[in-house]
Amino acid sequence: MLKFGQALKIVLGDTKPMKWEWVVLSRAHRRVLAEDIIAQNNIPYTDNSAMDGYAISTKDLKTVPLELKVAGVVSCGKPITKRLRPGEAMAIMTGAPIPEGCDGVVPVEDTELVASGIVRILSKINRGRNVRYSGEDVRKGEVVLERGTSIGPAELGMLASVGRKRVRVFRKPVVAILVTGNEIIEPGERLRPGRVRDINTFSLRGLVERFGGAPLALGIAGDEKAKLLRKMRKGLNSDVMIISGGVSMGRFDFVRAALTSLGYRERFWKVAMKPGMPISFGHIGRMPIFGLPGNPVSSMVSFLEFVRPLMMKLVDRPIDLPEISARLKNPIVKKDNKRHFLRVKLDYSDHKYFASLTGPQGSGILKSMIECDGIAVIPENAKSLKVGDRITVQLVA
Repeated sequence: MLKFGQALKIVLGDTKPMKWEWVVLSRAHRRVLAEDIIAQNNIPYTDNSAMDGYAISTKDLKTVPLELKVAGVVSCGKPITKRLRPGEAMAIMTGAPIPEGCDGVVPVEDTELVASGIVRILSKINRGRNVRYSGEDVRKGEVVLERGTSIGPAELGMLASVGRKRVRVFRKPVVAILVTGNEIIEPGERLRPGRVRDINTFSLRGLVERFGGAPLALGIAGDEKAKLLRKMRKGLNSDVMIISGGVSMGRFDFVRAALTSLGYRERFWKVAMKPGMPISFGHIGRMPIFGLPGNPVSSMVSFLEFVRPLMMKLVDRPIDLPEISARLKNPIVKKDNKRHFLRVKLDYSDHKYFASLTGPQGSGILKSMIECDGIAVIPENAKSLKVGDRITVQLVA
């Protein structure tokens, strides 16, 4: 049986980033950059005021209070043509350009008008106070966003600030999802003994969308080879295919045989992990195919540990989930040499993270995925872990 690390290496080994496409900025949210973004100008473009107040020269502020002549008003969006002279102040708006001769802005609440055209400064300020200097956020020529960055709200703002109307992004990987089993019924159908509602289409679809893919649901196939083949053929133009169920050694587990008749080259079957051991991986042509277990938790964990890293590599993003170190609040006894992925809740106290099991860890306990903050990774060579032992937790919440 293949070790987890060896299996993941095989999954990622032949994977190369996908092609890119142009998208307009308004449609770039949650896409992944396929180019470095380089600033073509300083941000801010010019020195400007961080406050509503009065632009002054700090050299005038030998003592306070001090009365200065108001020589004009500096508004946003208008060029400055007048220089600030000694003994003068200019009313200035937030974001308005700093006039020549000014090196600080006194907030309006620290001033008072004493007569027409005269302002009294009530407090001292240091040179540069409340001035946003050109380039203090971004310098011209700086790489502000790197290839492989997922575009969120802040990234959209940065793209707009450097003047990009459209950007190059990786094409979303299309991930076909096929669920197998004569016992599987649609969620809206009446439940009868021996029947199970389709869970995996929806949980896997959610995971595909969460990690930047475009799901293609192929529906439910029975355990007959002909039905499997009809459904599988509908997904052959996808970038990745996931088939849930039918990859174990049961009498009606026909998925691998059906795939083989379509030219499937299996790279491995079975991985020393729990949950998720009966997993198959291979290719039809260049398309990666995952045969995932049918149990809901096994299916989701297998996706997170194998399909998600492959999807990340397709768009040139880091493959690892964020991790923290935590101390166990439950003892763990492991009786095999598999890598275990346990669902845990996290809490934080005394500057430390603590992890406790969500409850029963069976591969059919879907509630364990709902209640978990992370997945504890217990290595193959670990046996018994005590309360207080350190573990690595992948953050999935």
